[in-house]
Amino acid sequence: MKTGVGVLAFTCIFAVANAQLHAGDWPQFGRSPNFQSFNDVGNDGGHSEWTYNVHDRVVGSPAVGGGKVFVGSDDTKLYCFNQTTGELLWLFATNGAVRSSPALAFDGSVVFGSYDSNVYRVSGDGKLLWNTTIGGQVYSPATIAKDGSVLIGSGIGALYRLAFETGDVIWKFNTFLPYPMNSGPAIGDQYPDIVVVRSYDQNVYGVNFTSGEMLWRVNTNGGGGSSATIVGEMAYIGSWDRNLYAIKVNKGEVVWKFNTQGEIESHPAYHDGIVYVSAEESITVFALNATNGKVLWTYSNSTEEFNGSPSLSRNFVYVGANDHNMHVLDRKTGALKFKFPTCANVFASAAIADNGMVYFACNTATLSSENDQNLGEVYAINPSLHI
Repeated sequence: MKTGVGVLAFTCIFAVANAQLHAGDWPQFGRSPNFQSFNDVGNDGGHSEWTYNVHDRVVGSPAVGGGKVFVGSDDTKLYCFNQTTGELLWLFATNGAVRSSPALAFDGSVVFGSYDSNVYRVSGDGKLLWNTTIGGQVYSPATIAKDGSVLIGSGIGALYRLAFETGDVIWKFNTFLPYPMNSGPAIGDQYPDIVVVRSYDQNVYGVNFTSGEMLWRVNTNGGGGSSATIVGEMAYIGSWDRNLYAIKVNKGEVVWKFNTQGEIESHPAYHDGIVYVSAEESITVFALNATNGKVLWTYSNSTEEFNGSPSLSRNFVYVGANDHNMHVLDRKTGALKFKFPTCANVFASAAIADNGMVYFACNTATLSSENDQNLGEVYAINPSLHI
Protein backbone atom coordinates (compact mmCIF):
# COMPACT_ATOMS: atom_id res chain seq x y z
CA MET A 1 0.00 0.00 0.00
CA LYS A 2 1.28 3.43 -0.92
CA THR A 3 0.18 7.00 -1.41
CA GLY A 4 1.26 9.86 -3.63
CA VAL A 5 -0.77 10.49 -6.82
CA GLY A 6 -1.84 13.98 -7.85
CA VAL A 7 -5.28 15.36 -7.03
CA LEU A 8 -6.90 18.11 -9.08
CA ALA A 9 -9.77 19.68 -7.15
CA PHE A 10 -12.07 22.41 -8.39
CA THR A 11 -15.12 23.79 -6.62
CA CYS A 12 -16.45 21.44 -3.99
CA ILE A 13 -19.44 22.34 -1.90
CA PHE A 14 -18.72 20.79 1.49
CA ALA A 15 -22.25 19.57 2.10
CA VAL A 16 -22.33 17.81 -1.28
CA ALA A 17 -18.83 16.38 -0.95
CA ASN A 18 -19.68 14.66 2.32
CA ALA A 19 -23.23 13.56 1.49
CA GLN A 20 -24.16 10.01 2.46
CA LEU A 21 -25.64 7.46 0.10
CA HIS A 22 -29.41 7.23 -0.36
CA ALA A 23 -31.42 4.02 -0.48
CA GLY A 24 -32.31 4.50 -4.16
CA ASP A 25 -28.80 5.34 -5.40
CA TRP A 26 -26.82 3.28 -7.92
CA PRO A 27 -23.50 3.24 -6.07
CA GLN A 28 -21.58 0.57 -7.97
CA PHE A 29 -21.44 -1.63 -11.04
CA GLY A 30 -24.69 -3.60 -11.23
CA ARG A 31 -26.07 -1.40 -8.40
CA SER A 32 -25.37 -3.95 -5.64
CA PRO A 33 -22.81 -6.75 -5.10
CA ASN A 34 -25.19 -9.28 -6.70
CA PHE A 35 -25.10 -7.24 -9.96
CA GLN A 36 -28.83 -7.63 -10.64
CA SER A 37 -28.86 -4.10 -12.14
CA PHE A 38 -32.41 -3.22 -11.12
CA ASN A 39 -33.82 -0.10 -9.44
CA ASP A 40 -37.51 0.02 -8.57
CA VAL A 41 -38.17 3.53 -9.88
CA GLY A 42 -40.46 5.03 -12.49
CA ASN A 43 -39.69 7.34 -15.40
CA ASP A 44 -40.34 10.79 -13.95
CA GLY A 45 -36.77 12.05 -13.87
CA GLY A 46 -36.53 14.85 -11.38
CA HIS A 47 -34.12 17.42 -12.78
CA SER A 48 -32.96 18.91 -16.06
CA GLU A 49 -30.94 16.85 -18.50
CA TRP A 50 -27.24 17.62 -18.82
CA THR A 51 -24.13 16.48 -20.66
CA TYR A 52 -20.40 16.87 -20.08
CA ASN A 53 -17.61 15.98 -22.51
CA VAL A 54 -14.38 14.54 -21.07
CA HIS A 55 -12.93 14.22 -24.63
CA ASP A 56 -11.73 10.64 -24.23
CA ARG A 57 -13.22 7.17 -24.05
CA VAL A 58 -15.51 6.21 -21.16
CA VAL A 59 -15.61 2.42 -20.84
CA GLY A 60 -16.59 1.88 -17.19
CA SER A 61 -20.12 2.38 -15.92
CA PRO A 62 -21.03 5.44 -13.82
CA ALA A 63 -21.71 5.30 -10.10
CA VAL A 64 -24.39 7.58 -8.67
CA GLY A 65 -24.84 8.37 -5.00
CA GLY A 66 -24.92 11.09 -2.37
CA GLY A 67 -25.86 13.72 -4.96
CA LYS A 68 -22.88 12.98 -7.20
CA VAL A 69 -22.00 11.08 -10.39
CA PHE A 70 -18.59 9.40 -10.80
CA VAL A 71 -17.13 8.43 -14.19
CA GLY A 72 -13.66 7.26 -15.22
CA SER A 73 -12.00 7.99 -18.56
CA ASP A 74 -9.09 6.90 -20.73
CA ASP A 75 -7.59 10.34 -20.05
CA THR A 76 -6.38 8.80 -16.71
CA LYS A 77 -8.89 10.67 -14.54
CA LEU A 78 -11.89 9.95 -12.35
CA TYR A 79 -14.51 12.70 -12.68
CA CYS A 80 -17.00 13.76 -10.01
CA PHE A 81 -20.11 15.72 -11.09
CA ASN A 82 -23.00 17.29 -9.26
CA GLN A 83 -25.84 14.87 -9.94
CA THR A 84 -28.47 17.57 -10.53
CA THR A 85 -26.56 20.19 -12.51
CA GLY A 86 -23.68 18.31 -14.14
CA GLU A 87 -21.19 20.77 -12.64
CA LEU A 88 -17.67 19.31 -12.40
CA LEU A 89 -16.87 19.19 -8.69
CA TRP A 90 -13.42 17.64 -8.91
CA LEU A 91 -11.26 15.21 -10.81
CA PHE A 92 -8.57 12.83 -9.63
CA ALA A 93 -5.62 11.96 -11.85
CA THR A 94 -3.94 8.53 -11.98
CA ASN A 95 -1.13 7.34 -14.25
CA GLY A 96 -3.26 5.21 -16.56
CA ALA A 97 -6.66 4.87 -18.19
CA VAL A 98 -9.58 4.51 -15.77
CA ARG A 99 -11.82 1.80 -17.23
CA SER A 100 -12.69 0.21 -13.89
CA SER A 101 -16.25 1.06 -12.84
CA PRO A 102 -16.10 2.95 -9.53
CA ALA A 103 -17.86 1.88 -6.33
CA LEU A 104 -19.16 4.28 -3.67
CA ALA A 105 -18.90 3.47 0.02
CA PHE A 106 -21.23 4.38 2.89
CA ASP A 107 -18.99 7.34 3.84
CA GLY A 108 -19.05 8.87 0.36
CA SER A 109 -15.56 7.72 -0.61
CA VAL A 110 -15.02 5.97 -3.95
CA VAL A 111 -12.91 2.94 -4.94
CA PHE A 112 -11.73 2.14 -8.47
CA GLY A 113 -8.84 0.67 -10.46
CA SER A 114 -6.53 2.14 -13.09
CA TYR A 115 -4.39 0.89 -15.96
CA ASP A 116 -1.40 2.01 -13.88
CA SER A 117 -1.81 -1.28 -11.91
CA ASN A 118 -3.29 0.39 -8.82
CA VAL A 119 -6.56 0.36 -6.91
CA TYR A 120 -7.48 3.74 -5.38
CA ARG A 121 -9.74 4.90 -2.61
CA VAL A 122 -10.53 8.61 -2.83
CA SER A 123 -12.54 10.69 -0.36
CA GLY A 124 -15.83 12.35 -1.25
CA ASP A 125 -13.98 15.62 -1.88
CA GLY A 126 -11.34 14.08 -4.14
CA LYS A 127 -8.43 13.44 -1.76
CA LEU A 128 -6.36 10.27 -1.94
CA LEU A 129 -6.94 7.93 1.02
CA TRP A 130 -4.86 4.99 -0.23
CA ASN A 131 -3.71 3.17 -3.33
CA THR A 132 -2.61 -0.44 -3.60
CA THR A 133 -0.69 -2.03 -6.47
CA ILE A 134 -2.22 -5.30 -7.70
CA GLY A 135 -0.60 -5.63 -11.14
CA GLY A 136 -1.44 -5.29 -14.80
CA GLN A 137 -4.04 -3.00 -16.31
CA VAL A 138 -6.87 -2.96 -13.76
CA TYR A 139 -10.11 -3.04 -15.77
CA SER A 140 -12.29 -4.94 -13.30
CA PRO A 141 -15.14 -3.05 -11.63
CA ALA A 142 -14.65 -2.57 -7.91
CA THR A 143 -17.14 -4.33 -5.64
CA ILE A 144 -17.67 -3.14 -2.08
CA ALA A 145 -18.94 -6.06 -0.01
CA LYS A 146 -21.40 -5.70 2.87
CA ASP A 147 -18.53 -5.73 5.38
CA GLY A 148 -16.89 -2.84 3.49
CA SER A 149 -13.97 -4.81 2.06
CA VAL A 150 -13.12 -4.30 -1.61
CA LEU A 151 -13.06 -7.05 -4.24
CA ILE A 152 -11.36 -6.38 -7.57
CA GLY A 153 -9.58 -8.34 -10.31
CA SER A 154 -6.07 -7.62 -11.56
CA GLY A 155 -4.77 -7.47 -15.11
CA ILE A 156 -2.60 -10.52 -14.50
CA GLY A 157 -5.10 -13.18 -13.43
CA ALA A 158 -5.68 -12.58 -9.73
CA LEU A 159 -8.64 -11.62 -7.56
CA TYR A 160 -7.94 -9.42 -4.52
CA ARG A 161 -9.83 -8.66 -1.36
CA LEU A 162 -8.61 -5.41 0.20
CA ALA A 163 -9.26 -3.83 3.60
CA PHE A 164 -11.52 -0.79 3.24
CA GLU A 165 -9.71 1.50 5.70
CA THR A 166 -6.13 0.80 4.62
CA GLY A 167 -6.12 -0.95 1.24
CA ASP A 168 -4.06 -3.77 2.75
CA VAL A 169 -4.38 -7.15 1.02
CA ILE A 170 -6.62 -9.53 3.01
CA TRP A 171 -6.11 -12.29 0.48
CA LYS A 172 -5.19 -12.89 -3.14
CA PHE A 173 -6.66 -15.65 -5.30
CA ASN A 174 -4.26 -16.39 -8.16
CA THR A 175 -5.25 -18.37 -11.26
CA PHE A 176 -1.54 -18.66 -12.16
CA LEU A 177 -2.50 -17.98 -15.77
CA PRO A 178 -1.42 -14.76 -17.54
CA TYR A 179 -4.90 -13.62 -18.51
CA PRO A 180 -6.68 -10.53 -17.19
CA MET A 181 -9.51 -10.84 -14.70
CA ASN A 182 -11.68 -8.04 -16.07
CA SER A 183 -14.93 -9.39 -14.67
CA GLY A 184 -16.56 -7.73 -11.70
CA PRO A 185 -16.60 -9.96 -8.57
CA ALA A 186 -20.23 -10.76 -7.65
CA ILE A 187 -21.63 -11.82 -4.26
CA GLY A 188 -25.17 -13.08 -3.73
CA ASP A 189 -27.44 -13.02 -0.70
CA GLN A 190 -28.05 -16.76 -0.33
CA TYR A 191 -24.36 -17.67 -0.34
CA PRO A 192 -22.59 -14.50 0.87
CA ASP A 193 -19.35 -16.42 1.47
CA ILE A 194 -18.92 -17.25 -2.23
CA VAL A 195 -17.55 -14.77 -4.78
CA VAL A 196 -18.24 -15.51 -8.46
CA VAL A 197 -15.83 -14.09 -11.01
CA ARG A 198 -14.59 -15.00 -14.47
CA SER A 199 -11.23 -14.64 -16.19
CA TYR A 200 -10.07 -14.38 -19.78
CA ASP A 201 -8.65 -17.90 -19.22
CA GLN A 202 -12.20 -19.12 -20.11
CA ASN A 203 -13.07 -20.15 -16.55
CA VAL A 204 -15.71 -18.94 -14.11
CA TYR A 205 -14.53 -19.31 -10.52
CA GLY A 206 -16.26 -19.70 -7.17
CA VAL A 207 -13.97 -18.30 -4.46
CA ASN A 208 -14.43 -18.38 -0.69
CA PHE A 209 -15.02 -14.80 0.50
CA THR A 210 -13.38 -15.37 3.89
CA SER A 211 -10.25 -17.27 2.86
CA GLY A 212 -9.75 -16.65 -0.88
CA GLU A 213 -9.69 -20.41 -1.50
CA MET A 214 -11.02 -21.67 -4.85
CA LEU A 215 -14.20 -23.69 -4.34
CA TRP A 216 -14.95 -24.59 -7.96
CA ARG A 217 -14.41 -23.54 -11.55
CA VAL A 218 -16.42 -23.96 -14.75
CA ASN A 219 -14.80 -23.87 -18.20
CA THR A 220 -17.10 -21.94 -20.54
CA ASN A 221 -15.01 -22.63 -23.68
CA GLY A 222 -14.61 -18.92 -24.26
CA GLY A 223 -13.05 -15.92 -22.59
CA GLY A 224 -14.49 -12.45 -22.17
CA GLY A 225 -15.16 -9.94 -19.46
CA SER A 226 -18.79 -10.73 -18.64
CA SER A 227 -19.66 -10.54 -14.95
CA ALA A 228 -22.12 -12.78 -13.13
CA THR A 229 -25.55 -11.78 -11.91
CA ILE A 230 -26.48 -13.75 -8.79
CA VAL A 231 -30.08 -14.60 -7.87
CA GLY A 232 -30.66 -16.99 -5.00
CA GLU A 233 -28.65 -20.13 -5.66
CA MET A 234 -27.94 -19.27 -9.30
CA ALA A 235 -25.25 -17.25 -11.07
CA TYR A 236 -25.94 -16.13 -14.65
CA ILE A 237 -22.92 -15.26 -16.78
CA GLY A 238 -22.06 -14.91 -20.46
CA SER A 239 -19.12 -16.13 -22.52
CA TRP A 240 -17.44 -15.59 -25.85
CA ASP A 241 -18.63 -19.08 -26.77
CA ARG A 242 -21.99 -17.29 -27.30
CA ASN A 243 -23.75 -18.97 -24.39
CA LEU A 244 -25.36 -17.58 -21.28
CA TYR A 245 -24.70 -20.00 -18.42
CA ALA A 246 -26.84 -20.65 -15.33
CA ILE A 247 -24.51 -22.04 -12.64
CA LYS A 248 -25.29 -23.17 -9.09
CA VAL A 249 -23.33 -20.86 -6.81
CA ASN A 250 -22.64 -23.44 -4.11
CA LYS A 251 -21.57 -26.28 -6.43
CA GLY A 252 -20.32 -24.82 -9.71
CA GLU A 253 -22.84 -27.01 -11.53
CA VAL A 254 -24.20 -25.81 -14.89
CA VAL A 255 -28.00 -26.08 -14.78
CA TRP A 256 -28.67 -24.73 -18.26
CA LYS A 257 -27.09 -22.67 -21.00
CA PHE A 258 -28.61 -20.67 -23.83
CA ASN A 259 -26.95 -19.92 -27.17
CA THR A 260 -27.45 -16.25 -28.10
CA GLN A 261 -25.70 -16.65 -31.49
CA GLY A 262 -23.33 -13.87 -30.51
CA GLU A 263 -20.41 -13.33 -28.15
CA ILE A 264 -21.46 -12.02 -24.75
CA GLU A 265 -19.20 -9.33 -23.36
CA SER A 266 -21.95 -7.72 -21.30
CA HIS A 267 -23.24 -8.77 -17.90
CA PRO A 268 -26.87 -9.90 -17.50
CA ALA A 269 -29.54 -8.10 -15.47
CA TYR A 270 -32.36 -9.68 -13.48
CA HIS A 271 -35.79 -8.89 -12.08
CA ASP A 272 -38.99 -10.79 -11.34
CA GLY A 273 -37.92 -14.16 -12.74
CA ILE A 274 -36.41 -12.79 -15.96
CA VAL A 275 -32.76 -12.59 -17.03
CA TYR A 276 -31.90 -9.91 -19.60
CA VAL A 277 -28.75 -10.22 -21.71
CA SER A 278 -27.34 -8.64 -24.87
CA ALA A 279 -25.27 -10.39 -27.56
CA GLU A 280 -22.89 -8.99 -30.15
CA GLU A 281 -22.97 -10.74 -33.57
CA SER A 282 -26.67 -11.60 -33.34
CA ILE A 283 -27.36 -7.92 -32.49
CA THR A 284 -30.06 -9.01 -30.07
CA VAL A 285 -31.28 -8.38 -26.55
CA PHE A 286 -32.88 -11.44 -24.95
CA ALA A 287 -35.34 -11.79 -22.07
CA LEU A 288 -35.07 -15.33 -20.71
CA ASN A 289 -36.95 -17.33 -18.12
CA ALA A 290 -34.47 -17.53 -15.26
CA THR A 291 -35.55 -21.05 -14.31
CA ASN A 292 -35.08 -22.79 -17.65
CA GLY A 293 -33.53 -20.31 -20.13
CA LYS A 294 -36.57 -20.22 -22.41
CA VAL A 295 -36.95 -17.09 -24.56
CA LEU A 296 -39.69 -14.69 -23.47
CA TRP A 297 -38.94 -11.94 -25.99
CA THR A 298 -36.15 -10.60 -28.19
CA TYR A 299 -35.23 -7.17 -29.54
CA SER A 300 -32.99 -6.66 -32.60
CA ASN A 301 -33.67 -3.11 -33.77
CA SER A 302 -30.03 -1.96 -33.99
CA THR A 303 -27.77 -1.70 -37.01
CA GLU A 304 -24.64 -2.51 -34.96
CA GLU A 305 -23.68 -4.86 -32.13
CA PHE A 306 -25.05 -4.63 -28.62
CA ASN A 307 -21.98 -4.27 -26.40
CA GLY A 308 -23.76 -2.54 -23.54
CA SER A 309 -25.07 -4.37 -20.48
CA PRO A 310 -28.79 -4.05 -19.67
CA SER A 311 -29.93 -1.91 -16.73
CA LEU A 312 -33.50 -2.13 -15.44
CA SER A 313 -36.04 0.24 -13.96
CA ARG A 314 -39.58 -0.69 -12.97
CA ASN A 315 -40.80 -0.36 -16.56
CA PHE A 316 -37.80 -0.13 -18.87
CA VAL A 317 -34.65 -1.88 -20.05
CA TYR A 318 -31.74 0.41 -20.97
CA VAL A 319 -29.06 -1.11 -23.20
CA GLY A 320 -26.38 0.59 -25.31
CA ALA A 321 -25.25 -0.39 -28.79
CA ASN A 322 -22.54 0.38 -31.33
CA ASP A 323 -25.10 2.22 -33.45
CA HIS A 324 -24.49 5.19 -31.11
CA ASN A 325 -27.82 4.86 -29.34
CA MET A 326 -29.09 4.01 -25.90
CA HIS A 327 -32.04 1.72 -26.63
CA VAL A 328 -34.91 1.90 -24.15
CA LEU A 329 -37.31 -1.04 -24.17
CA ASP A 330 -40.49 -2.04 -22.39
CA ARG A 331 -39.24 -4.43 -19.72
CA LYS A 332 -42.17 -6.86 -20.05
CA THR A 333 -42.61 -6.97 -23.84
CA GLY A 334 -39.31 -5.81 -25.39
CA ALA A 335 -41.11 -3.14 -27.42
CA LEU A 336 -38.98 -0.11 -28.26
CA LYS A 337 -39.98 2.96 -26.22
CA PHE A 338 -37.32 5.31 -27.60
CA LYS A 339 -33.71 5.58 -28.72
CA PHE A 340 -31.44 8.23 -27.27
CA PRO A 341 -28.70 9.26 -29.77
CA THR A 342 -25.16 9.62 -28.42
CA CYS A 343 -21.73 10.65 -29.66
CA ALA A 344 -20.35 7.14 -30.18
CA ASN A 345 -20.66 3.48 -29.14
CA VAL A 346 -22.41 2.93 -25.82
CA PHE A 347 -20.52 0.20 -23.97
CA ALA A 348 -21.01 1.20 -20.34
CA SER A 349 -24.20 0.16 -18.60
CA ALA A 350 -26.56 2.88 -17.38
CA ALA A 351 -26.96 3.91 -13.75
CA ILE A 352 -30.56 4.68 -12.79
CA ALA A 353 -31.07 7.07 -9.86
CA ASP A 354 -33.85 7.09 -7.30
CA ASN A 355 -35.58 9.98 -9.08
CA GLY A 356 -35.72 8.05 -12.36
CA MET A 357 -32.88 9.90 -14.08
CA VAL A 358 -30.51 7.76 -16.16
CA TYR A 359 -26.74 8.33 -16.35
CA PHE A 360 -24.38 6.81 -18.91
CA ALA A 361 -21.56 7.71 -21.32
CA CYS A 362 -20.26 6.90 -24.80
CA ASN A 363 -17.08 5.10 -25.64
CA THR A 364 -15.52 5.16 -29.12
CA ALA A 365 -16.60 5.19 -32.75
CA THR A 366 -16.44 2.32 -35.25
CA LEU A 367 -18.42 3.85 -38.12
CA SER A 368 -16.13 5.16 -40.89
CA SER A 369 -17.78 8.58 -41.01
CA GLU A 370 -17.07 9.31 -37.36
CA ASN A 371 -14.22 11.20 -35.76
CA ASP A 372 -13.03 11.28 -32.18
CA GLN A 373 -13.88 14.84 -31.19
CA ASN A 374 -16.97 13.96 -29.16
CA LEU A 375 -15.78 10.81 -27.44
CA GLY A 376 -16.46 10.58 -23.74
CA GLU A 377 -19.75 12.45 -23.54
CA VAL A 378 -21.47 11.85 -20.19
CA TYR A 379 -25.27 12.02 -20.24
CA ALA A 380 -28.00 12.56 -17.67
CA ILE A 381 -31.36 11.94 -19.34
CA ASN A 382 -34.94 12.24 -18.11
CA PRO A 383 -36.97 9.36 -19.65
CA SER A 384 -40.26 11.23 -19.29
CA LEU A 385 -39.08 13.73 -21.93
CA HIS A 386 -38.57 11.02 -24.57
CA ILE A 387 -41.49 8.65 -24.21
